[in-house]
Amino acid sequence: MDRTTEQLLSELETLRRRVAEMERRESAIWQTEPEGREEKYRFLLNNIEDSIYLVDSKYCYLFMNKAHLRRLGLLGEQFLGQPYRKYHSPQETKEFIKRINQALKTGDPLQYEHKSHRDGKYFLRTLSPVKDPGGHTVAVTIVSKDISEIKRMEQSFRALSLTDELTGLYNRRGFLTLAEQQLKTAKRLRCGMLLLSADLDNLKKINDTGGHQEGDFALTQAAALLKRTFREPDITARMSGDEFAVLMMETSMRDSKTLTSRLQGELDTWNAQSERNYKLSFSIGIAYCAPPFDNNSIDKLLRQADQLMYEQKKRGCGQGRPGKTPDNAAE
Repeated sequence: MDRTTEQLLSELETLRRRVAEMERRESAIWQTEPEGREEKYRFLLNNIEDSIYLVDSKYCYLFMNKAHLRRLGLLGEQFLGQPYRKYHSPQETKEFIKRINQALKTGDPLQYEHKSHRDGKYFLRTLSPVKDPGGHTVAVTIVSKDISEIKRMEQSFRALSLTDELTGLYNRRGFLTLAEQQLKTAKRLRCGMLLLSADLDNLKKINDTGGHQEGDFALTQAAALLKRTFREPDITARMSGDEFAVLMMETSMRDSKTLTSRLQGELDTWNAQSERNYKLSFSIGIAYCAPPFDNNSIDKLLRQADQLMYEQKKRGCGQGRPGKTPDNAAE
């Protein structure tokens, strides 16, 4: 595990412990003797970092702690009896009412994540029904914990797990994850998909003569050329050491020659301007599938494209050029 990943995991665990500690403190209040509970609970409510508020069955505010008053920019008790919609967007209000109605109907607590339209922060909301002596739910208490930092860490960790650290492209795991989603979309839209497999030629020779640092440089330049050649929605990945793949939707096999010509233009420009003692080139294989996609899968497309790419490499079609698109490219 690389150092960056370890740091992310450590920070994420620290944040989770902080949330757990806040929950423990709240739970401890209810273990206090009744005569001391109210004073301690009042202190906790007004000194805790979480937003805590109470609404009735018509979604009007009955209570807010200091943290929530600050968040809404309110003073005193001007919020009393005011509806939730007064301080929130229509979309947020609609979601809130749906959740409150669920708590009122079932009488059971519930928890969900919420992204605020106010500032884009993420919150973990816990809704706890309040019942009258007859057992009827008459209000709901909401505890809203800011989990923005946890979400940021989770997103960073997810990005690391799907991205190749050297090139910034997707790694094999990221490619397969997104490609499966794209295949489902293509089936639904009934549009073709084209998968290009590209192997960077002579990487071993570059490593042997210039060292691994030079080899890494060649890989990053190859990745940059691929990103410039293909569209942003296309899924471009480094699959392994010197192997890349690009998955494109809404394309046909006729587009393959245009794409390889465009890539060749990028390679020609780089090679003409480079002061390195080597040229960049790719061996390429292209596989295509079209509706109705019977018996097609991403693994099958990869195998077809890889086979054609290796055949081209054996023929020596690289050596500074990406080679001619095979006439027998898989369809």
